Amino acid sequence: MEPATVEIRNLGKRFDSTEVLRGLDLEIRPGEFLCLLGPSGCGKSTLLRILAGFDQPSFGDVIIDGRTILGTAPKDRDIAMVFQSFALYPHMTARQNIAIPLMMSRLSFIQRQPLIGRLAPGGRSVKRRIEAEVEHVAASLRITAQLDRRPAQLSGGQKQRVAIGRAIIRHPRLFLMDEPLSSLDAALRTQMRGELVELQRRLSITTVYVTHDQTEAMTMADRIVVMMEGKALQVGTPLEIFHDPQHLSVAQFLGTPAINLLPVEASPSGALACLGRDIAFQAGSQGRRPVTLGLRPEDLRVAAAPDGENQPWRATIKRIEQTGHEALLFVSLDGGDTPLAIRLTGEALARFSLPADGRIGVDFDPMAIKLFDDTGSRLATSAATNILRFGGQRP
Repeated sequence: MEPATVEIRNLGKRFDSTEVLRGLDLEIRPGEFLCLLGPSGCGKSTLLRILAGFDQPSFGDVIIDGRTILGTAPKDRDIAMVFQSFALYPHMTARQNIAIPLMMSRLSFIQRQPLIGRLAPGGRSVKRRIEAEVEHVAASLRITAQLDRRPAQLSGGQKQRVAIGRAIIRHPRLFLMDEPLSSLDAALRTQMRGELVELQRRLSITTVYVTHDQTEAMTMADRIVVMMEGKALQVGTPLEIFHDPQHLSVAQFLGTPAINLLPVEASPSGALACLGRDIAFQAGSQGRRPVTLGLRPEDLRVAAAPDGENQPWRATIKRIEQTGHEALLFVSLDGGDTPLAIRLTGEALARFSLPADGRIGVDFDPMAIKLFDDTGSRLATSAATNILRFGGQRP
């Protein structure tokens, strides 16, 4: 069966006076792994519930393979969903939990009965085929040894695999996942991330995955939809979203530690100034609107000693976090105590030694500057003009 193509057109949802989704437009490509990323309350799970048929939109449309699904019952949408809470039947074994969708769809009411079902014609052969499919799914998820255990006897990761097995055994055209890894411990989450991606690639099922965890979105998704206050602020690949954010909220949401933000002022001529330094950037007709400069921690570096007119910012180290492969320096800039986070890796980490007085210079990659206006929108820049000048000289 071919994977589904999903179109979301001007979708909105209101709960009384609260607007949860605000005219959302989105196209989900066949076979892709799409992550809905955003903070709690941004509308991610509401969108998933509308796709599954558990809720109806206030306006707009959802189209799958050219046909609207609004008004179609959940059972008739050919969609499978994995919940955050696993939602396994506690009195059933893992085998029975995985088999239940096929038992309900392929067997008649009489054939499903434990006693008289054995006498119903055709029931045994259908049950044998279902059993074979359960064994196949369990083998692919590596839970064959746990098939005869009840959920209370399973670990968190095993419960998650059973829930996934129950969903994929139907061979759906669309796979919905609502934060399925959030209740697992850190090590198991890392393992399950890789397994879910491999499974999705192998089955080639169009997948919509809801998460507030940026690491999950960055490592799993083909594309990410960053949602804020019911809107899709940006849609793109993980690298596009991270390196080229089109809104300040997107830049702030992705990255650990968060992007460093510094205030700059724009003059009518287009020149910008940041903490006493000029920025050679033509702001166009921005007037004197305030502008925010963003630099990610990895784009900052510890500078050499000041030399002549080339004066990097001066800062005092407040805290250092060592993780072995990298170090995070948390510093305070002179002239306002502006806080910054600096990530050191590789040669930069090997060369770094803590000064006795804790004082360092701070330099950065000028090509990495990101500028945002007072509405949060990204200002267009060019590589030729996106240069911060210290004392009139390039750093």
